[in-house]
Amino acid sequence: MNKDNKIADTELEIMKTVWARTTPISSSDIVRELMAQKGWKETTIYTLISRLVEKGFLTQQKQKQVSYYSPTISAQDYVLEQTHSFVNKLFGGDARKLISMLCESQSIGLEEIRSLRMNWEEDTND
Repeated sequence: MNKDNKIADTELEIMKTVWARTTPISSSDIVRELMAQKGWKETTIYTLISRLVEKGFLTQQKQKQVSYYSPTISAQDYVLEQTHSFVNKLFGGDARKLISMLCESQSIGLEEIRSLRMNWEEDTND
């Protein structure tokens, strides 16, 4: 997988469906779920799946006539990569600036800050 590849918002919906499974998921299951959830057309979903395979975010295994898909990156690893990229791009790599902005805009509350502090203190004391 090329780290420069990004997952588009629509492709992310496919990935969320795949990440929700602990085993490979069939293309027909992906289609069924996203048609029900998003109302997307079958051809659109198959196109998005193909793009994710081409980009290297999904692997495809065929068993008989059925294609099964697995992620090549976990949801957590992808979020971490995108978070690093976001902080680097918009805040010059300084996550404190991001936190400061969230506090100033009141996007993060005092209770959330306390919770983060407790988590950080627990992690550093281990």
